[in-house]
Amino acid sequence: MILRIFRTHLNAVFALGITLIFLCLSFSGVGNPGRVDLGLYDLMMNWKPVPPGKNDIVLVEIDDHAIERIGPWPWSRALIARGLEKIGLDHPKAVGLDFVFEMPEINTALNELEGLEELFKKSFSEEKGVKETAFLESINRAKNKLEGDRKLAAVIQQSNTVILPILLRPSDPLELTGKSTTIPRSEHALKNIRKDRLLETRTDRASFPQAAFLGASKGIGVRSENKDDIRRREMILYSYKEMVLPSYALALAIQYLGIPRDQIEDSETGLRLAEFQVPTDRSAEMLINFKGPRGSFQKYSFVDVLERKVPDGIFKDKIVLISLSSPMDIHSVQTPMGSMLEGELTANVLWTITQKQFIEQPRWGIYAEALAIVVIGGVIAFLLPGLGTPIAGIVCVILLFVIWGGSFWMFSSKGLFIATTCPFFQLILGYMGVVVLKRYQPETAGRKTTQDSPETSRLLAETFHREGMLDMAFDKLQRIPADEDAKKLLYDIALDYEKKSQFPKAVSVYEYIEEHDPEYRDIQLRKRNLVKAGETIVLGDKSAGSGLSDTSSLPLHGDRLQMLGRYEIIKEIGRGAMGRVYLGKDPRINRTTAIKTFRFSDDFEPEEIQKMKDMFFREAESAGTLSHANIVTIYDAGEEEGLAYIAMEYLDGVNLEKFIKKGDLLPIRKAIDYLFHVADALDYAHQKGIVHRDIKPANIMLLKNGTLKITDFGIARISSTSQTQTGVVKGTPFYMSPEQFSGERVDGRSDIFSLGVMMFQLLTGSLPFSSRTPIELMRKIMKEPHPDPKTLNPKIIAPLVKIMDKALEKDRKKRYQRASQMAIHLLEIGKRIDAAVAEWKAKQKESA
Repeated sequence: MILRIFRTHLNAVFALGITLIFLCLSFSGVGNPGRVDLGLYDLMMNWKPVPPGKNDIVLVEIDDHAIERIGPWPWSRALIARGLEKIGLDHPKAVGLDFVFEMPEINTALNELEGLEELFKKSFSEEKGVKETAFLESINRAKNKLEGDRKLAAVIQQSNTVILPILLRPSDPLELTGKSTTIPRSEHALKNIRKDRLLETRTDRASFPQAAFLGASKGIGVRSENKDDIRRREMILYSYKEMVLPSYALALAIQYLGIPRDQIEDSETGLRLAEFQVPTDRSAEMLINFKGPRGSFQKYSFVDVLERKVPDGIFKDKIVLISLSSPMDIHSVQTPMGSMLEGELTANVLWTITQKQFIEQPRWGIYAEALAIVVIGGVIAFLLPGLGTPIAGIVCVILLFVIWGGSFWMFSSKGLFIATTCPFFQLILGYMGVVVLKRYQPETAGRKTTQDSPETSRLLAETFHREGMLDMAFDKLQRIPADEDAKKLLYDIALDYEKKSQFPKAVSVYEYIEEHDPEYRDIQLRKRNLVKAGETIVLGDKSAGSGLSDTSSLPLHGDRLQMLGRYEIIKEIGRGAMGRVYLGKDPRINRTTAIKTFRFSDDFEPEEIQKMKDMFFREAESAGTLSHANIVTIYDAGEEEGLAYIAMEYLDGVNLEKFIKKGDLLPIRKAIDYLFHVADALDYAHQKGIVHRDIKPANIMLLKNGTLKITDFGIARISSTSQTQTGVVKGTPFYMSPEQFSGERVDGRSDIFSLGVMMFQLLTGSLPFSSRTPIELMRKIMKEPHPDPKTLNPKIIAPLVKIMDKALEKDRKKRYQRASQMAIHLLEIGKRIDAAVAEWKAKQKESA
């Protein structure tokens, strides 16, 4: 019993199992899904648009250019002080001096001067005269010039905007003291922060700048070592002994924004800076929102600052980061945006905080991911098993797009990073599992009962019979008992086979009825007559050499009308090179139709015939998608005993061939209207990707109600392909474009050329190109210009000549590129003619 339930609900069991697995992966955070989420984070970071906002961060780099001009690093601190003085002239709001000057500067010349001073004092220990005092003052002045530490400390204090970095290192239980004995001032620390959230970063070991620099600076910030291969996060709070210190970037941001330390508070979801909050995790880490790849911030070389080669006021009210950037002296950091130096990484962190462009990984994100996993589990259990494999695949693709598309939208527009890896892989694996289970899952008993039900089979047979699907109807009836209702339906099916001249199939049905009731109606007589008829009747004429052979009139049996598919054939109404045209009726909806027939010649190999049939139905299907007031409507296409047919709208009217002779020409204004409608309809078809390929007056029908209809969409291509197989050229090449003769791939511009030929003929009564031989005609169409239409009909106005000239360009690049352009020009000319006529009539009325 349990096993049967398990097999019956296998999809639900599978969906439940895979849902529980991915829920565990999501909440535990173990395995590869986390790595894929990080990869997705990097991808979205590169794809997101840069939000608008000012850029108040400038980098001053000690780069290769500066080292080549000044000399190898490290430089004297007096030189650093000079650059800092130059920057201070523009009054920046915050300056980051990214160097830890932990030890005093070693200066050999200064040591020598101090030795001389000491020796002088020992040599002249007694009361000194004026000369001795002057000598000591000269030594002191020289010492002051060489004391870079003192000068740098003075510049830092004078600037009152300099933030210095410190380096924290993990505590070492074997060391009793820290690395540095310097203690930061209490105003450098943050007061309103819980220390229990910073246990992982608590340390007693640090590297500080000298006391003179520390005391002169406006603040300090922690520069930590990188823990990840790729920097996506920045820790902004650190615990040192009993103090909480900001990160180097946070200290610079506080200085730039002018936020008092007492307005910096801890919160459950981040760090509150006065009126806004920096979102962080429980370890005080924030996600970095990168402004862009390397080179997104303004940069200047330190030597250019010294030499005042930077624009005046460039540092005013901005954050200036002074850092080392020579590749010979510093290592780069890997980020989602590529390799980046520490100074530029700090700039991106500063940009994130100062512009409030935060990326937050909300704490409710884990629950949103869990909800998505549960919903996808329901899709796997209840939706996908009921769909076909292709449809289920399409549904999965749509859901995958919704998952990752929604995640990217949240990331780029809302600054929220939601993990989606688990739902993504759950959906892929779930789809694969459902496909596999469909192959082995047994059908339910209820489904088998329904399929095997005689009543269901009879209803299906009746439906198939009404739709003209006789083979499927016969197959269904063979699966149920042959009672009176079944035999009546079988008899009707046999009669329909007779109507379609499918005599062997009709005989098969009569023989099946005979097995169950040999005396049923007149089946014995009909069977004998059909066997004899099958020996003599041949459908169609297969002697023609073209791919589409002519079809003879279909014979009638008794007083019954012959059928083609589900259509009743009433009479023949036309013939052409491609076959015959019949007036038919669709008995289902009592609609009159025109039916064009085609038979593919047996002169071809079976593979070639199949290719032509495939193309025939593709072209018919394409033409059937067209729905335009000036294009004939295609209702249906099919094949019956090797005879292909297209059922289309029946048109009661005449084609435009009636109006191409000089004595029968249409009025110019009426011809413009007709040409406009043809051009408009062609543009509609071209936008659907369908080219007519045989525009000519014979294929344009003018109905009795005045409506114009283009016929034979796609049929020209079917005919030309089959005829080319046998080397026979059929049809009227007078309307063909140059590219059709040259064998190039044709597009809508070919129809525009043909429309230009037809326009020329409708307005002049002559063809623009004519010849007795096909070769000469081809040469004229491809090489020779067409005659001036005004020489043939002086009534043609100049704008119409320009339209014809452009439509009949040999080079299709110079031709109208869209039929709508030609239609617009025709419409404008028509309006101008109407306006001129109306004005003339008004003048005549006034004069009268």
